[in-house]
Amino acid sequence: MTPMLSLGEWYRRVHYLLHRRELEDQLRLDMEAHRAMMGTPARFGNTLRLREEAHDTWGWRWLHDLGHDLRHGLRSFVADRAYTTTAVTTLALGIGTTAAVFTVVNGVLLRPLPFPDAGRLVQVSGQSALAERGAVPDVDGLRRGSGSFAAIAGYEVAGRYLRTSTGSTRVMAVQAEGDFFSVLGAAPRLGRTFTASDPPDAAVIGEEFWRRDLESDPNVIGRTLAFTDRSVTIVGVMPRSFQFPYAAASILPGVASAARTDVWLRFPGGRVIHRIGEVVGRIKADVSIEAAAQEAAAVGDRLAAEAPHPGPPTRVIVEPLADAIVTPPVQRLLALLFGSVVLLLALACANVGTLALARVTRRSQHVAVRVALGAGRGRLMRQALAESLLLLSASALAGLVLAWFATRWFLTVAAAYLPRAHDVALDWRVVGFVIAAAAVVGIMVALIPMLAVLGARDAHVQSSIREGAGRATAGPAASRLRDSLIVAEIAIAFVLAVGAALLVRELVRLKNVDPGVSTRNVMTFHLGYRGASPPDPRQFYAIEDRVRQLPGTAAAGVTQLVPLQNWGWTSSSSDFAVRGRPRLSPEFPIQMRYVTPGYLATLRVAVRSGRGFTADDTASATPAVVINETLARRCCAGFDPVGQITNRGTIVGVVADVRQASLDRPAEPELYFPIAQNWSQISELGMTLLVRTTTAPAGLTDVVRSVVHDVNPDLAVFDVKGMDQVIADSLAEFTLYLSVVTAFAALALVLAASGTYGVIAYLAASRTQEFAVRAALGARRAAIARLVLARGARIVGLGLLIGLAGALAASSMVVGLPVKVREPDLETLAPLAAALFVLAMTASLLPAIHASRVDPVRALKAE
Repeated sequence: MTPMLSLGEWYRRVHYLLHRRELEDQLRLDMEAHRAMMGTPARFGNTLRLREEAHDTWGWRWLHDLGHDLRHGLRSFVADRAYTTTAVTTLALGIGTTAAVFTVVNGVLLRPLPFPDAGRLVQVSGQSALAERGAVPDVDGLRRGSGSFAAIAGYEVAGRYLRTSTGSTRVMAVQAEGDFFSVLGAAPRLGRTFTASDPPDAAVIGEEFWRRDLESDPNVIGRTLAFTDRSVTIVGVMPRSFQFPYAAASILPGVASAARTDVWLRFPGGRVIHRIGEVVGRIKADVSIEAAAQEAAAVGDRLAAEAPHPGPPTRVIVEPLADAIVTPPVQRLLALLFGSVVLLLALACANVGTLALARVTRRSQHVAVRVALGAGRGRLMRQALAESLLLLSASALAGLVLAWFATRWFLTVAAAYLPRAHDVALDWRVVGFVIAAAAVVGIMVALIPMLAVLGARDAHVQSSIREGAGRATAGPAASRLRDSLIVAEIAIAFVLAVGAALLVRELVRLKNVDPGVSTRNVMTFHLGYRGASPPDPRQFYAIEDRVRQLPGTAAAGVTQLVPLQNWGWTSSSSDFAVRGRPRLSPEFPIQMRYVTPGYLATLRVAVRSGRGFTADDTASATPAVVINETLARRCCAGFDPVGQITNRGTIVGVVADVRQASLDRPAEPELYFPIAQNWSQISELGMTLLVRTTTAPAGLTDVVRSVVHDVNPDLAVFDVKGMDQVIADSLAEFTLYLSVVTAFAALALVLAASGTYGVIAYLAASRTQEFAVRAALGARRAAIARLVLARGARIVGLGLLIGLAGALAASSMVVGLPVKVREPDLETLAPLAAALFVLAMTASLLPAIHASRVDPVRALKAE
């Protein structure tokens, strides 16, 4: 065991480390003096050994050796530029992509929520036949009846229009109860948060809104914001890191990319009494989440039983806030992405390991000579590690830069679909991960080839010395390792390619799904009202009529819910009954759509029987409803639904099914109502005008906006997009993950092909003498080429078999993902395996051709 160094010895060693020449001069003078004193050189001993012992005593020889190894490695890499460039590029891609995905995983999954004692925060929701997670029926009753919660606060997301000098601008707002911030334990950047004594007009704003819209006003506290429906007074500014609720923007059309809350407002009444969509709670310190959940469920059941007018059966559920924000399907998806990228990193390691193995094999004579002269394996390992340190340092730095760019790109395209996206950033965890990954990769890349060579039998070392430079071959261990690496590359590439192929198939299938509407030449215009009160409902009819009369317009209609925008209103089948018929059973959700008469014609929703709505379906007329085919099959099996009287109105028509929620989900039962008979259903989220044109709708926006403003200047027109874009947006999340996995698969195929080429080319080159002898004895060129290709075919075939097993095993992991894909089948696996086999064999073809053209005379003469 090395004794502890005194402070004086530390100083002396550091001094000589920094003044190397002084140490060498002093050693030289001392040795000359001692040699002169002894008289004969033989009595003095081995000068080199004595010098090394002196270095051990007066300095750190290992540090000197490390510097020497690094300089040797640097010269070696400069001399072998092709290997260095290929290895650094390959590892940088592997490390960079892995670090980028880890950055996302770290920000979304690993970082704790930025609230004090976040483990006690929970999300309270209502669970019913309509939705797994919905509104809580009686918030105040739950608050009074439960003893597990330290506090509960309800909140809702809403849009607001802020009056400015140039008109009005739309902002993201959250209405919350007074103890909303205290439940979370969030502290403001400026001012304060809500207190119990605050009036209803108190408001807290976000830092980004403060900087963007209020020019970072230092005297912002006490300033008044004039919204179109009321004025509020700013009492605090929340820091940029505070973003709650996380998915606030996702329910509002047109603002999915701006997932930040601008302002938090108090409920006009201060506290929620009954039903509310979102509730956050903090449980007491001595209560577990499971106990709080059981108590909340019991209290909810009791309140429902005591309610004078009970609604649909709803169970109160409690779950950790972290799980409510990042749901298990999203967690599984991120885990699958991270697993894919780790496979890619492993593939890059295998590729570089193969290159390093070939490189070390070429240098085996040099290694053999050093071993024969007494060089220890430890010394050779240190040199290999030093070279690896250089290689990995360059790769890790390049990988970090790549990760930074990749993360920025990913957030640009995925922020709207990723919870906690604003928490994703490069930090010390990512840097530590890159260092750890680089260390593991470096050890693998350095030691595996060296161990393979040094593990060869002594006979191999001796034969390497005899064979001379330029024709060294690897031993059996190195050959097996090299083949194994290529097999692993082929297998990994096949697994990733299968994943990408399944996503491509699913995307193609979804794009061919009939949504039930005609999207060609249809534009959507979201209409939000920014006045103090909702507009006169008849104005939507006026807008529809005037837009329909514009030149080039074929039809126009207004609806509250555009298909495939993933938000809407749902009722229960228990609330719908046909007079004289038994109640529907079992209970199922019914989607409700409030439309004007022109809506069905604009989207060309086919009317199967009866009629659609007309201008005569007014408030004074008999209530009318239109149902879709799915609901007709469930409520009116065996008789004609048209003309049947229900508790929601008379069924006047049956229309075709429309995919309202997403293309990968079947159409659900739907009820259509004329807006004229249901004005109260118009919410602050506004309406959407749909316009079908006879030609390309370019330039229509300004005309429609002028018509809308002419009818009502307080109506804002925004989120203008074509229905084709609406369809594309509904597939955006799917397309995003398809792009990521496809990029991984493409990179994997390139690495696998290049690795296969490198190994087969090396094998062909190492058998040059054998091929020359065969050619000299009359072997045909085709036969020699077949020898090379056969070796490649065996390696690729084995890799495909292992990859097939891996793809089938990985298919079980896709169950429960938010992005649905089918399990791999023969139709997917067979052509993909054939394509990868052809690709790998194509990579083997060039070495085979080169081997078949060997000149036996020149090759044997060279030996």
